[in-house]
Amino acid sequence: MNINRILFVLFLLLSSGAQAVQFKIAALAPEGSTWMQALRDAAEEVEQRTNGAIQMRFYPGGVMGDSATVLRRMRLGQLHGGVFAVGELAGIAAETNLYSLPFQFRDVGELQQLRDEFDPLILEALREGGLVAPSISLAGFAYLFSRDRIASTEDVSSELRVWIPKDDPLSRRTLEEIGASAVPLNMADVYTGLQTGTINTFANTLSGAIVLQWHTRAKHMLDLPVLMTAGVLAVDEKVFARVEPEHQQIWLDTFGAAMRTQEQRTSRENQDALQALVGEGIEIVTPDEDDARAWARISDQVLDRMLASGEFEVPGYERLRARLTELRAEEPSGVQ
Repeated sequence: MNINRILFVLFLLLSSGAQAVQFKIAALAPEGSTWMQALRDAAEEVEQRTNGAIQMRFYPGGVMGDSATVLRRMRLGQLHGGVFAVGELAGIAAETNLYSLPFQFRDVGELQQLRDEFDPLILEALREGGLVAPSISLAGFAYLFSRDRIASTEDVSSELRVWIPKDDPLSRRTLEEIGASAVPLNMADVYTGLQTGTINTFANTLSGAIVLQWHTRAKHMLDLPVLMTAGVLAVDEKVFARVEPEHQQIWLDTFGAAMRTQEQRTSRENQDALQALVGEGIEIVTPDEDDARAWARISDQVLDRMLASGEFEVPGYERLRARLTELRAEEPSGVQ
């Protein structure tokens, strides 16, 4: 921000008698990434449209720690919000797991048909948990990358050491059921784990694997969508309440549009990343239909057992599954 811009904002604040509300926001995305550019562009627009009443200060690159640390800092008032993977907020709203359940969606088009119904459900659950989020931005499917070739569940053994996020019991139980070894690590430790051999397999989006350089430690990618990833900008509702109602709407509209634009940009990045991965010598392994169904069947069995026992909770899941069944029944004959 140059000196003229600073003087302009000060003039507006003094002339209106308003007191600016500053949001301190943490993000894992590195400075210079498209995510940070989208956030900074939206922040500048909000500042202009609210005459400086809302200002945003970002802490990119994970300098404020992982999601658990960011949430703790928010409770202490050191931060006011963050950019999270939606599932990282499951401790606040279990509905955030709806889009990231393994092997539930065949393709992104299937999920897109349900978003008008389920996006509001997730956002309202977050609001009830004390977080305000303008919208959900899909980041693409995560795929399995590995040092050893995997085509089917029969290729899996305990020698397959798969990274899972900490506090992810569903992934752990699913991998154990398949026969792999689940290794929980913070995201910041994954690359080191790949270097040392602590893990030899990971799931990530196509572009994410490249941005984080994890792809350099893999030789194969299983061309089977594991789970949908999504991001959300969420701020503490108590801090958001300090903002005038008309300015709250400007913030919601502007950052909502920015998140939707970023989703389109990320989709293009994933498409470009597939070609880049092939160019880097990564083999794209396509499973046959029986193998694809085997992955989904095992995952569903584990999920159903955990839901039935109360070990895992996903409000809205039965509704989601029913809607998927309806959509698939409407598909032309012969489409599986």
